[in-house]
Amino acid sequence: MKIVLSVVLAMLIAGCSDEKSSQQSVSKETSEVKQEVTKEAVKTETKSEAVKTEVAKVETKTKEVQKAVVKEVTAKVQSVPTEVKKEATKVAATVEKTVDKAVNTAIPAPATEKSPNLAGAKLFNACASCHGTHAEKKALGKSQVIQGWNEAKITAALHGYKDGTYGGPMKAIMKGQASKLSDADIKALAAYISNL
Repeated sequence: MKIVLSVVLAMLIAGCSDEKSSQQSVSKETSEVKQEVTKEAVKTETKSEAVKTEVAKVETKTKEVQKAVVKEVTAKVQSVPTEVKKEATKVAATVEKTVDKAVNTAIPAPATEKSPNLAGAKLFNACASCHGTHAEKKALGKSQVIQGWNEAKITAALHGYKDGTYGGPMKAIMKGQASKLSDADIKALAAYISNL
């Protein structure tokens, strides 16, 4: 029985010793895991700080870009009224010229006996059958529209037709018409047509 008791006691001591070793082993492993977790937490915190720094940089850059865009758009928006005003002025001038021309075309200035336009108006009667009553047509569908030409251009064209140095497809017909005109007639006709 002493032997049995000795064996049981030896086993009990050995079991306690193994238990103590196991506890020490578990304690050591727990300590190592804690150290690893702490290292990972430090790494994660460092990465988190780096990410926060990058996010702050991006936010700063975004604000700078926003300010630049707002500034550029504001400048463009402020310049729009000036540009619109310039464009409106151009359009108004064009409209005014077009209306003046339309009014002058629709209602030609009356010629008086003392006016040089009376002579031009009488001479233009021969031209109106081909060029239109206000010089708005292409003569026989082939010539240029002479409405809107200035006096110098009309004078040069008529003298050119007269001496044969000017003209296109209507050159032969116009040479016959212009050859009948004196220099005074050409001047009166040019003055009249340029005002149509």
